[in-house]
Amino acid sequence: MDKTIYLIRHGYSLHNQLFDEIGAKAFEDERVYDSPLIFGGQMQSIELGNTWIKKYDIDLVLVSPLSRTLETCMNIFGDMDVDIICLENLREYPIGQHTCNQRKSINFLSNKYPKIKFYIQENEDTLWTPNHRESIEELNERIIDIKDYIQKRTEKNIAIVGHASFIGQFKDNKINYRENGDEELKHCHPYIMNL
Repeated sequence: MDKTIYLIRHGYSLHNQLFDEIGAKAFEDERVYDSPLIFGGQMQSIELGNTWIKKYDIDLVLVSPLSRTLETCMNIFGDMDVDIICLENLREYPIGQHTCNQRKSINFLSNKYPKIKFYIQENEDTLWTPNHRESIEELNERIIDIKDYIQKRTEKNIAIVGHASFIGQFKDNKINYRENGDEELKHCHPYIMNL
């Protein structure tokens, strides 16, 4: 069965703001541990939730377990009666070294976001380490797992609330890096693909 996937990058976050100020060093800055949305990102996601008519066609929402995506997801879909499932494999690339991509405990997150179903076994973040940076091959394995998961689901219209690098690799097999002169994916903009 063909599925329509809406890929939504989280709202503007603290590490995005710091990147504008100090460049790539922002990704490993202690201030951005599990980087949250800043006010502008909250407003972006609330606006999408208020204006995006297609959201009412969504049968299932999948979301990364990082705070910026969970906040974005709830601002967009929190008022709907739709299953929201959080999966570890939707995390931003790379897992490891970048403190903005280190998640909080599932106990903490599930208490903060009770509407979201966390399909994650490990309470603590066992994937993130300061010494190992995930490879592109490891990211591609996560993407294959997510696509297999989606194909096994019965829902037809699925939203994924995720991250720029993950979404770029998922939909185009390419990550756009602003520092290379690429145009990065827009925050809180639904990119559509069929799977």
